[in-house]
Amino acid sequence: MPIARLTALAAAAAMTLAAPAAAADYPSGTINWVIPFGAGGGSDRLARMFAAEAERHFGGARLNVENHPGAGAVTGWLHVLGQPADGYTVFNATPTPIITLLSEEEAPVDPGQIEILGYLGAFASVLVVREDEFPDWESFVAALQERPVTIGGTNALLLGAANVIDQAGATAIYVPYGSTGESVTDFLGGHIDVAAVTESTALTIVPENGIALINTSSIALPDDVNEALGNPPMARDLGFTGLAFPRWVGMHPDTPEERMAAFAAMFEAAATDPEVQAAFEAAGEPIIFLDRAAAAADYEAMVNTMRNAIELLQ
Repeated sequence: MPIARLTALAAAAAMTLAAPAAAADYPSGTINWVIPFGAGGGSDRLARMFAAEAERHFGGARLNVENHPGAGAVTGWLHVLGQPADGYTVFNATPTPIITLLSEEEAPVDPGQIEILGYLGAFASVLVVREDEFPDWESFVAALQERPVTIGGTNALLLGAANVIDQAGATAIYVPYGSTGESVTDFLGGHIDVAAVTESTALTIVPENGIALINTSSIALPDDVNEALGNPPMARDLGFTGLAFPRWVGMHPDTPEERMAAFAAMFEAAATDPEVQAAFEAAGEPIIFLDRAAAAADYEAMVNTMRNAIELLQ
């Protein structure tokens, strides 16, 4: 038998023998939890809360949240794919980078280049406005039909807004931001007319600096959150079909299966922990958990839906 063939067989055998030990040692050290948005936004805040509350479920490993914003949240995706596929880099994102990728003719990444391991939640796109400009939905639609109205937010939140506004027979100027925090800053500074934000971010604005005009999502807000925001109507209350957006968690697709399975089990234990869930509920954004299989199926369906809806932002 040729030496090259023997060498290859020996190497394969060594890898096979080493795999169980490697899996048994996982995790140790630090798991880097990558967020493709800047500091201060909803995803950043919730990721840091999850890391603090749920770290005890990850076998003694430390959860280190990293911000890698830019390029419509695609920079973070590219960062994850550029790291070793060893189970120590996790990507916690939203539909924003998917929308960015589907909007580009020559995207650097395909939305399928990720292994989905679960959903941590879903969020609504709440439109926050200044009450003296748009006291209600009817006045808002009338303004849209009379003059340019600028709406700022991340791409996912803007898609929720665009979906409802399109059904109302109106148009707006959509201004994409790298993070929700940046759009809120510009809204508070009067540089944009409307901020499309998550419900947790809306709570930091209403009622001192604006009102919640509408929940464009297909999911109802928790009763206490809805009341704190002034009970804004849902899309369906106005006869529209709303959109909800998941906070998905995944890894490099080349990660060894035994490590992905181990992570998925730890992630499920953390996401279903009553104490962790209570912390998220207190923050106004309860965990809506989907396990690995369910999340992967839902993710594929969502990408297909986004392909058809992306024209609304263009």
